[in-house]
Amino acid sequence: MFETFSRSWDIMKITLSVVKKDKEILIFPILSVIFSIIFFVLMVVPFFMVGLLEAIGLDKLSLVVYFAVIFLLYFGVSFIATFFNVGVVYIAKRRFEGGDASFGEALSFCFSKVHLIVVWSLVSATVGLVLRMIESAGGKKGNAGRIISGIISSIIGMVWSIITIFVVPAMVFNDVGPFKAIKLSIDTIKKTWGESLIRHYGLGFAQAVVIVPIVLFCIALAVVGSAINPLFSIVAILLLVGLMIPVGVFFSALNTVFNTALFWYATTGQVPAEYPPETLQNAFVPRQKPVIPGF
Repeated sequence: MFETFSRSWDIMKITLSVVKKDKEILIFPILSVIFSIIFFVLMVVPFFMVGLLEAIGLDKLSLVVYFAVIFLLYFGVSFIATFFNVGVVYIAKRRFEGGDASFGEALSFCFSKVHLIVVWSLVSATVGLVLRMIESAGGKKGNAGRIISGIISSIIGMVWSIITIFVVPAMVFNDVGPFKAIKLSIDTIKKTWGESLIRHYGLGFAQAVVIVPIVLFCIALAVVGSAINPLFSIVAILLLVGLMIPVGVFFSALNTVFNTALFWYATTGQVPAEYPPETLQNAFVPRQKPVIPGF
């Protein structure tokens, strides 16, 4: 565990050096957060309509509208995240090629791939909707059904998040649709199995090192401060949100850049100059088959 964390921390520091060379990378996750907030605010109206239909007794219609709104929500969130991740991947790719892409150049590239982003967002939203429907169906079967459906949904969701790690780099590098991108992502994971999971979970450990002290401090501020003045609880919540957003932006950029580095090496066989060769080469050591005595 310690070795995994140590390697993930080293990966984080190396990837940060790439971001320092192309600070434009950070603009994209910031824009993603801003547009996501705007989108969530706009989604208040459709959810209000669902509640209104339930209030007037149109339960079946409200259920249909509810799932339609959920699909729209998943689609919008996926589209915004993917659109701006494409910009990060493009800048990182140009850096690994020896170039230096500007923000405007990367943004233009994002718009040129809107058709692919839309299709991928539809696929992603469909998966999200199916998982939500599984949870909803289980909830009608009582507590046991709710627990079982929740476990099934969580497992499928976890597998989906892992096998689609390299979907955005695949679309940027190969100009392919979502299904071909998923296949390329799975192929890359097979080559980088250990390193992919270190990225997927290991950088989460590094992120936790940053997040946990923030959360503990804000909780302490709310508990201790509320004894003095109830307003301290509100201040603690606002402080928590204000600190968590930049942390999320920071690690979102690092994750996307390192994904791009892994995919770059998987598809070209070349180690980006910014990374020590062993960092990526160790990710592609073939897994040996077990030797069975007598066979």
